[in-house]
Amino acid sequence: MKKIFPILLLCLGFLASCGEDPKTPEEIALEKLSGEVGITYTLGTTGYVKRNQVEESKFYPGFSIQLVGTTKSYTSTGAPDLFDASGNWEFVGANFDKIRLTGSKPASQVDISFTKNGQELVLVFSVPTPPGGRVAALTGSYEIKLTGG
Repeated sequence: MKKIFPILLLCLGFLASCGEDPKTPEEIALEKLSGEVGITYTLGTTGYVKRNQVEESKFYPGFSIQLVGTTKSYTSTGAPDLFDASGNWEFVGANFDKIRLTGSKPASQVDISFTKNGQELVLVFSVPTPPGGRVAALTGSYEIKLTGG
């Protein structure tokens, strides 16, 4: 009887865990990027905005972006020339390491690569030259480092 009891407990534990659905790669990426109720990422004191490898954080005081996974929506403040105030987002591709924002601002409709390490989020994207030769002041390659809270 003493030998059967541990085996019985092991079997019961295995059966109990069989009812759980494993998370899909998208669900894992969604949770990592936006948590369960959304994560607000801010420039704070350790973040930066670089365009063409030149520090431009001073142009984006108070920049923040909140990503909500349940609705795949976002809101942003402090960067009205680069990001829309709100909109939706989606993953791009099957690796779930890029997002695309809706809207009409330069950071919209472009693939934004992201890496997340702990609370730090780094966004990397390029703003192409606007069609028709419009003002290209925001054109370039961006790297934005933010901290989530």
